[in-house]
Amino acid sequence: MDPKNEQIKINFNEFMQLHVKGIRNTGIVLVVLGALALIVPMAAALAIELILGWLLLLAGITQVIHALRSKGSQRFWWEAGIGILYCLVAYSLLMNPMQGLITLTLLLTILFIAEGIFKIILAWQLRPASTWPWLLVSGLLSCALGMIILSNISGNAKWVLGIMVGINFVFAGWALIKQASHFNKQ
Repeated sequence: MDPKNEQIKINFNEFMQLHVKGIRNTGIVLVVLGALALIVPMAAALAIELILGWLLLLAGITQVIHALRSKGSQRFWWEAGIGILYCLVAYSLLMNPMQGLITLTLLLTILFIAEGIFKIILAWQLRPASTWPWLLVSGLLSCALGMIILSNISGNAKWVLGIMVGINFVFAGWALIKQASHFNKQ
């Protein structure tokens, strides 16, 4: 290993040793939040949708203020238009949260299906490699999940987003806890 990579490894290990408690605590918080999202997925999905709405509103207002500061320049109308667009999307999400959930779930579904297709194509290209079947299975599962969600998008919208975020938080938190416990032993 060259000296630069060795130094990076030492710095990372020192950082982890110094912050092991914070990393573990962050992991615990993520696991707890993830578990709550899994227990009440509709509430979690609604909270995510509303937070996104407020963030977009704040971004839109900030963009409009920025545009007003550049009044008279060529970019004024573009900046103002982007800010107004953000505000309109935010207004739509905040005034009709259930419709916003359907939209976010539809986008998530499109992501799953596209990801699945890309993984299937990649697996096919990597066929001689020993791991290609796992990639193929992952791609097929992503497509299947997307199709299941799509088959009843209005009914699934109430819980899918909360479940996905819950699963993500639990696994991310668990990874941090395991990482912290590894460095706590050293």
